[in-house]
Amino acid sequence: MRDVRYLNILPAENPVCRSKGLNLLLMVDNRGEAAAAVVRFYGSDGTGWREIYAGKKEFPGQTHVHAYFYLPPACFAPEMWDGEELEELAIWAGEAPPPPGEEGQLLFFIP
Repeated sequence: MRDVRYLNILPAENPVCRSKGLNLLLMVDNRGEAAAAVVRFYGSDGTGWREIYAGKKEFPGQTHVHAYFYLPPACFAPEMWDGEELEELAIWAGEAPPPPGEEGQLLFFIP
């Protein structure tokens, strides 16, 4: 959505326990009318971005919103990452994959 901008991702914890999910706060700025959007979360272990989770949220018009999301443990499971256990993962939120050069928010993992 053109008027909705995703500003920042704040993880509830970092490092993250691999076997648990993660609560996130996403700062969102909506300069247009009230709108519903599917927010997609992407992850990169250094081999490119892939979608790991999507959730729909309503954003009131002309507001700055703190939207809360929960990324389930499956987002970090080895099955999602070609059988590899994650040590770190960059995450990014948007309605489409990140633009080239985007670094995302870095998460570190513990057993």
